[in-house]
Amino acid sequence: MRIIFSVTEEELIKGCIKNERLAQKRLYERFFSKMMGVCMRYSSHPEQATEILNMGFLKVFDSIKKFADKGGNLEAWIYRIMVNTAIDYLRAEIRHQHTDIEKSVYVEDTGDVIADLAAEQILEMVNELPPSYRAVFNLFVVEGYNHGEIGELLGINEGTSKSNLAKARAKLQEKIIQLNKVTLSVYGK
Repeated sequence: MRIIFSVTEEELIKGCIKNERLAQKRLYERFFSKMMGVCMRYSSHPEQATEILNMGFLKVFDSIKKFADKGGNLEAWIYRIMVNTAIDYLRAEIRHQHTDIEKSVYVEDTGDVIADLAAEQILEMVNELPPSYRAVFNLFVVEGYNHGEIGELLGINEGTSKSNLAKARAKLQEKIIQLNKVTLSVYGK
């Protein structure tokens, strides 16, 4: 028979400050699924998301003493670390990319074409975007940053951020059109 003891957030934080492995494990387990969801939005595959997640938790454990001194909402603090870790990861990945991201693309507004898609389908389509487009799309659409802020975070200019968002939308639009064609052909319409 296994006995499970309930541990408070404060006890977890104190244990993590003391580098207690059990406390670190429990903190990781407590926030794993929510933070993995955050990391999946910024990654192209689950292995990459896991890498970002683990890098983020290393940062959490390294700086949890600072959090304890300041206080605040632990989940929100961890969330912010995961987003920043994902941004750092993508920034490094973008540096290695040889795609021309400076050219602008005009995308015709066709309304809310993704409203009828399942969340999993949307996430899959976003994950298939090139890293620079995916990063800008997530920061703008999901996180609510403006193009100036995105440019600062990713080390690109504001115009590049706008261009990457337009390109991301265009690629998503293409994927949605392809999905609709496949759906129509499957159902014989």
